[in-house]
Amino acid sequence: MTDGDPGIPPDAPRATRQSGRIGRPPVHGLKTLRRAVTQLTTRRLDGRSAIAVAVRRWKEDIRRDRGGDLTQAQETILEGAAQKLIIRDSLADYIARQGGLVGKKKAVAPVVASFLQVCDSLNRDLERLGLEREAKRFDLLAAIAELQRQPPAPPPTTATGTQPAAPAAEPGGGSETPPT
Repeated sequence: MTDGDPGIPPDAPRATRQSGRIGRPPVHGLKTLRRAVTQLTTRRLDGRSAIAVAVRRWKEDIRRDRGGDLTQAQETILEGAAQKLIIRDSLADYIARQGGLVGKKKAVAPVVASFLQVCDSLNRDLERLGLEREAKRFDLLAAIAELQRQPPAPPPTTATGTQPAAPAAEPGGGSETPPT
């Protein structure tokens, strides 16, 4: 122990901030958010949160637009795009809450550049997946086979529980001439 600091061992690390960080505090938390989302992926989000619900619906919409089942590569691109969507929406919310985007030195806030980079990266991922909607693949032979496996539908009944009578044939051959 040193003479000036009783009770503190000499090899103890110097005191830092409460968070343990040295330097400027984070301004908007982009790096923290990006690290958390990329390490956890969107599958680890609490399924009940508004963000998780929105991301899950967005991914389902993209899958439906792409015609159903995606390849593993497309699923990987979709997962990365979903992570970028979360980051983009968080940055957009942060920017919207700011009083102004131009600082005292007449420079645009650096978070705007980060926002634009994330938007551009998200756009490229969506272009890789494809921008056009694809029709769901329909196998006609499988649909016919499925219909043949189903039991025939029972004939319709009336409110009294009896089958409706067939329409009676009109006398005179059934072909009428229109009145003149």
